[in-house]
Amino acid sequence: MKKLEEYTGLSYSSSVITDGRIILADEDISEVARDDLKRLKTKNGQELVFLEGEQLTVDLERALGNVTQKEENILFVFPGNGSNYPRRLSRICREYREVTSVIAKRICEPGADPVVTVDVILPKMFLVMGVKTVVVVDDVISSGLTMHKLYQRNAWRFPQAKWLGMAWVAQIPQAKAKSGVNGYSSVYASCLVGKTNGQRAPVNSISTLRKDPEIASSYANKHFSDPNAFLHHISR
Repeated sequence: MKKLEEYTGLSYSSSVITDGRIILADEDISEVARDDLKRLKTKNGQELVFLEGEQLTVDLERALGNVTQKEENILFVFPGNGSNYPRRLSRICREYREVTSVIAKRICEPGADPVVTVDVILPKMFLVMGVKTVVVVDDVISSGLTMHKLYQRNAWRFPQAKWLGMAWVAQIPQAKAKSGVNGYSSVYASCLVGKTNGQRAPVNSISTLRKDPEIASSYANKHFSDPNAFLHHISR
C-alpha cells in the first residue's frame, strides 16, 4: 500500500485514526443520548467515535467554494441516497444550477466483495460537450468503488471534463491512483478516517441505523454487550 503522502491528489481538513467504530452524525442526536452511547461497553473494548455532520458540512462548503471559483463549466453529481445529506446541508449544492442525481447502489453479501451498480448521468444526452468539470459529491468514500464505477460508465460521455470527488468522510485509500480513486484528478474529504494499521475504519451513519432496523439490529448485536440499550439510545 502506498504511503499517505504519496496520494498527492488527495486533500482533507481533519483526520481520525482509531481502532474503534465511527458513527456519522448525519441526523440530530441529543447530547444525552450521545453520552449514553459512548458509555456503552463494546465487545472488543474499543471506543465509539462520533463525526459531526455540522463541522463536516462547514469544511466541505469551504472546499466546494474553492472549486466553484477555480473550475469552469461544473456539473455537480449526487450518487445514491447517502449524498442527499451533504447536498441538503450545503448552500452551494442547493443553489448551484448545474446539478443532477444518479442512481447508485451498493450490495453487500457476507463473505463476498461488494457489488456496485450505477446509472448513466444525464441519460437524455449522448455526449455532454459543455461540461469541463464533473464533481461527484457523496457522504462517505469507502473503497472508492462507487465513484470509480460512475467514472467508468460515464467518462466517455464527458470528453472535455476532468473528474473531482468530494465527500464528508473518506477512508484511507487503497487504490494506486494519486487521488485515491481511479479516474479522478483530485479527491477532497472533510475528514479522513482509518485504523492504526492503515486499514479502513468501520463507518455507520445515524440515518441508516435509524431507518433500517435489520442493519441496526445486526450492528448492535455484533458490537455491543447490551444491544437493546444501543438501539434505544440511537433513536433519541
